[in-house]
Amino acid sequence: MREKINAVIDKNFDEMIEALRKIIAVPSVSVPGTPERPYGDECSRVLKMFLEMADEEGFCTNNFENYAGTIEYNEKPVKLGVLCHLDVVPVTEKDWTFKPFGGEISNGRIYGRGTIDDKGPAIAVLYALKALKELGIDLTHNVRFIVGCDEENGSTDMEYYLKRESMPELVFTPDGDYPVINFEKGMLRLRIRKNAEFSHVKMMHGGTVPNAVPSDAYAVVTGISTFPEKENVTVTEKDGAFLIEYKGTAGHASTPADGLNAVTGLVDYLCGLELDDEERKTFENVKNSFIHGDFSGSGCGIKMSDRTGDLTQVLSIADLADGVLEFRIDVRYPECGNRENIIAKIAETVASGGFELITDIASLPHSVDENSDFIKTLLGVYEKESGLKGYCKAIGGGTYVHDIEGGVAFGAEFPGEENNMHGNDESVSLDSLRLNAKIMANAIYEICK
Repeated sequence: MREKINAVIDKNFDEMIEALRKIIAVPSVSVPGTPERPYGDECSRVLKMFLEMADEEGFCTNNFENYAGTIEYNEKPVKLGVLCHLDVVPVTEKDWTFKPFGGEISNGRIYGRGTIDDKGPAIAVLYALKALKELGIDLTHNVRFIVGCDEENGSTDMEYYLKRESMPELVFTPDGDYPVINFEKGMLRLRIRKNAEFSHVKMMHGGTVPNAVPSDAYAVVTGISTFPEKENVTVTEKDGAFLIEYKGTAGHASTPADGLNAVTGLVDYLCGLELDDEERKTFENVKNSFIHGDFSGSGCGIKMSDRTGDLTQVLSIADLADGVLEFRIDVRYPECGNRENIIAKIAETVASGGFELITDIASLPHSVDENSDFIKTLLGVYEKESGLKGYCKAIGGGTYVHDIEGGVAFGAEFPGEENNMHGNDESVSLDSLRLNAKIMANAIYEICK
């Protein structure tokens, strides 16, 4: 059966690429919307488009008020759930070589926001199901394919869905890495805030989403005439005010060493200017608490590590407007961490700068027994299709399965791949996309046959 499944994947591959290009073309960044379109027009549009693709293949679909959608293989009892998301993180188009929503193909790769996170994997799952259906395979158990529109912004789509439906017995999401991710670090999303009417720094902004290393940050200052030259910094004057811009490199907050943080870089630069006492006290507190180039949390006294990895800390967003200065913080902590202690330590550290701390998200680590039959089946399929060794691993990223008992991440990035997830020129190789579809199809077959 494996050979037949893979042959159909190969036959439909060109069609699969065109389907991916269609949904890449939708700039589906999750934004506050309306009751009818909770994550904005584009997220609703891409969800409708995706479900229509499934309808055309003869699958039963259901749209949960534009929060999420489901695609059912058959009408039998559901055993397996596969979770993907169709929302994407924002782009800074001027920093891309390729059009971020163009789906351009070059040197055996397809480029565009969502190609690896998570539209590419979603299309791979859809065409995996299509291959099984074309072969007339009568699965003993149903598989429910669930697609959402708010994974990048807090997964409120799954909260909505779970109030109306239960999760299947077994769940995986191709929204991480191969072979199998059975441990996800705990995650904190925090804000620090203070009232701030500064003499010189009049405006400041950097970053776009709370779970990414910010690539751009700027500040507007007045009453200062000396600006030292520094790498990645440009200063321009207009009408007596000076615009300071810091150019960094975007990256995912779970792997911050892959990026260059523009917010901490800008704070570092501001501390070298002739600020007044209150400004200096404020920005030096931030500088020392969130050290530029250091992601370990050492500035806040929360550095830690164990078998599941290191703690990481990212200052992801900065905003100074209307007399309020606010920064957002992303922390991923290992198994040994205690979330209450981490939060308390950060609050204590920033208090000397006059900041209060607000907790937006505080999730515990997620762990699944690597010896389960479910994981053994997934690893077996992975080894057979890829020819690579299967094993379980831990990550800092949080996926849809983080709060789902027994859920794991299965794909879609292969070991050693660099796809610029959340970065500029995000892409995936066509060979990897093809292999993903084959792995998805064979895994679904083995679990539900």
